[in-house]
Amino acid sequence: MKLAKVRKRSGQRVNYDRKKIYNAIAGANRDASTPADKLSDDDIKLVTDSVEQAIAENEIIGVEAIQDQVEKCLMAHGFFDVAKQFIVYRQKHSQRRAAQKKLMDTYRDIFFADSVDIDLKRDNANINTDASMGIMLKMGAESSKYFVDNYVLPEEFAQADKENWIHIHDKDFSLITFNCCQIDLLKLFHGGFSTGHGFLREPNSIRSYASLACIAIQSNQNDMFGGQSINAFDYAMAEGVKKSFRRAIRDEVKRACEFFDIQATGEIDFDVCTYSEGNNSAAVENLTQIVGSSKIAEKIYKLACADVEEETHQAMEALIHNFNTLHSRAGAQVKIA
Repeated sequence: MKLAKVRKRSGQRVNYDRKKIYNAIAGANRDASTPADKLSDDDIKLVTDSVEQAIAENEIIGVEAIQDQVEKCLMAHGFFDVAKQFIVYRQKHSQRRAAQKKLMDTYRDIFFADSVDIDLKRDNANINTDASMGIMLKMGAESSKYFVDNYVLPEEFAQADKENWIHIHDKDFSLITFNCCQIDLLKLFHGGFSTGHGFLREPNSIRSYASLACIAIQSNQNDMFGGQSINAFDYAMAEGVKKSFRRAIRDEVKRACEFFDIQATGEIDFDVCTYSEGNNSAAVENLTQIVGSSKIAEKIYKLACADVEEETHQAMEALIHNFNTLHSRAGAQVKIA
């Protein structure tokens, strides 16, 4: 037999190996429709011999030519069902090779094309695909889609998605993580929460509420994909403002007592002593009972309101800076409602 080398699709030449023909036929045989259609080991060897005889006079032969002979020999011996399974096998692998080539072409576009010039780099509004992190994430997303399409999804669903009959949202990472998650900050903050690396106690001021909101989003971002939505964000932050105001009232009462050398009497009633943009007569009345002077009580209340306004302003300013940083990362779109 002259045959010594086989030319692969890549152009590489390898030594001829009879076992590969045998294994290819055996693989198609395993997929035969019914037990009656399956070949015996002797039948597989018979077809392998026939293929080998048909290609023996070639010193070098391509993989596709060998596979063509396998199809012909299977049908020549009347093994039509196994031949059908072999043809299907070839078709599927041909499709996967085409998909792999498409993936490599996609990688090239992600690396070298500008997002202005190619739709692929603009298909996810959450990702800046001109930035390094965006390129890395996009490459992971496209390879994950390739895996899902070719090895996970049933063929009819993958084809329907390809032809736009259906759309699978965030198909790339939906197998391994949640996506586009809405965070309930109120539920998260009550009792504190764990970031996976440590436990954070329940926040006690608007500064802490704002800081932990960013930490929660960043921690969540590391474990999920897609945009993150915070529903009723102002309601969640309001609890922090309330806690900061209560602390500000206590601090101002303490400072007033020290400054005027007076002894506080009674307890602050936080049911009536609440923050208000205007005068709060009930709060002033309660503070008057504690410090003994309505003038001092009114001053305490105004200073406490000014303290919490300043703290809230600084906390929200820091929050926006942190959110802008998060937004600049790949896939880190933040939506506040």
